[in-house]
Amino acid sequence: MREDPLLDADPNEKFYLGDNHYRNSGQALEFKQLNNHSWEAFDKGQDMHMQAVPSQAELSYKCFKVAKEKLKSQTKDTVMEKYGNAATKDEIPIELLLGQSERQVEYDRAGRIIKRRKLTE
Repeated sequence: MREDPLLDADPNEKFYLGDNHYRNSGQALEFKQLNNHSWEAFDKGQDMHMQAVPSQAELSYKCFKVAKEKLKSQTKDTVMEKYGNAATKDEIPIELLLGQSERQVEYDRAGRIIKRRKLTE
């Protein structure tokens, strides 16, 4: 029985929540990710089989996760170094946020400025 047989019952009083509740939590999810990793590694040419050498598969998966996190942090650092962090900079003036100001500028057909004046209230 994959689904919860008593959907309307109080979750605190239930004894059985269905098979799918346990398949998507705890070590079952980690095992599923490990199994998927070993399948993909085998498809890409690594000599790995989850059932034959589970220790090798688990070690390979752990090394893969560490390398992935390292690459992710390096990429983030590179982007931050190149472009900076806009979240930590000073606040942007309200005029720029709203895209308007109290200044009027007139242009001719060629795009040159004719008049520039500040409006007063």
